[in-house]
Amino acid sequence: MTKLIVTFATCIFCSFVVSNAGEIASKEVAHSEFPFEKGDWELQKLVGAFFGIEKTSEKRPDINTGDFNLRLGLMLTNVERDGWFRGNFEGMIDLFGSRAFAGPTGWLTGANLLLRYNFVQSDSRWIPYLQIGAGGLYNDVYRHQRQRLIGEAFEFNLQASVGVRYMLNQNWAIALEGGYRHISNANLASRNLGLNSLGGLLGLSCFY
Repeated sequence: MTKLIVTFATCIFCSFVVSNAGEIASKEVAHSEFPFEKGDWELQKLVGAFFGIEKTSEKRPDINTGDFNLRLGLMLTNVERDGWFRGNFEGMIDLFGSRAFAGPTGWLTGANLLLRYNFVQSDSRWIPYLQIGAGGLYNDVYRHQRQRLIGEAFEFNLQASVGVRYMLNQNWAIALEGGYRHISNANLASRNLGLNSLGGLLGLSCFY
């Protein structure tokens, strides 16, 4: 009877060890998706420029800007799907400042909410992404009365971008993106032709 009890206890202990080892191993496999696992964070800093794309005139002058962006991102989902569309969703808060260096000079500063889809291939250091965003900004370009692109201090900001990261390691990446940006005030002011721009940003991402 004693031998039977010892044997039974040994079997229970071994089963417990094997079960926990398997659980730990599965967690390690899941965590191998870092830094694109649900709950992971990204801090991104970028600099670049945007250029007006409208036909220029006195009422619609070129307004070109130099830009600085600081973004905080949170991975909203784990990596899902297969093939080219394997990836995950990321939400971001984007704070930016711009300085107009061509056309009516001035500054623009504001914030956006971004939704990004990361295309994640487990064997690649290149991580392309698509993103859309919307937000608002304050500016002093509107003080130039002859132009009719920007009509008041507060304007709305819509954008769409495509980009790519090159992963230096699990915690750091170089990012390059290009995109379209629309600034207008939804006819809240008498001047509202809107500023449409194309541009690019280059920067660095830190994951944690």
